Amino acid sequence: MKLRSFLSILIIVTTVSCTSKPAQIPEGTWNYDLLVNGVKAGRAVFSNTSSGNNYVLKSEMYLNIGSIENKSIQIVTETKDFKPVKLEVLNTVTDTAGNSTQEINKIATFNGDEVNLKTGDYESKFKIQGPFVLDGNYFFSELLKNKFKTGVIIKANIYEPSVEIDTPILVLVETKGVETVQVGNRSMKLLHVKQRVEKLKSMEMYLNDKGVTEKMVIKMLNNVFELERVE
Repeated sequence: MKLRSFLSILIIVTTVSCTSKPAQIPEGTWNYDLLVNGVKAGRAVFSNTSSGNNYVLKSEMYLNIGSIENKSIQIVTETKDFKPVKLEVLNTVTDTAGNSTQEINKIATFNGDEVNLKTGDYESKFKIQGPFVLDGNYFFSELLKNKFKTGVIIKANIYEPSVEIDTPILVLVETKGVETVQVGNRSMKLLHVKQRVEKLKSMEMYLNDKGVTEKMVIKMLNNVFELERVE
């Protein structure tokens, strides 16, 4: 009887710990395996840090397909109330067979609604109509305010020069509830958050109780990209 009671308490505690909601924006560095259509094809590193009055989010993705090596780095700098400061999108594509390398870099700095965008050697300045954010911590903060309640939808326009140079794109983020998910050889209870980017892609994110992404599934251009966290 005591054993049964102990097991019942253990199950309850385990369930609560697995389904508790994040309490703050996570900071740190996390590593991932990158899979394309179920096959490992690279790796990724994500980080989120505080720097003075700003957040700095960095994502690095290294993808190898045949003789093509693609390194993609994005650095988002935003204030702690989520005002855009700087966006760096740095892409390097190397063809090892042809021994050639191509770099495609975009760097945008912001002053309110004014944007200074450098693309390679070309520089342009323009204003963006209406409120917008970067793809940083804004959505997570709004979900925190709503306590990650299932069914909550957050909408905002984000600036993404790889898609539109001078027009923000609509992004919707929805909390789908807690689900059991396979991450590598681990079965985990994780918080499911879905992100939809207008005219581009959908993204399924699975967060642990600290708010750290354990798994991400991105459907884009008839391919499925998966990121699975590794220790």
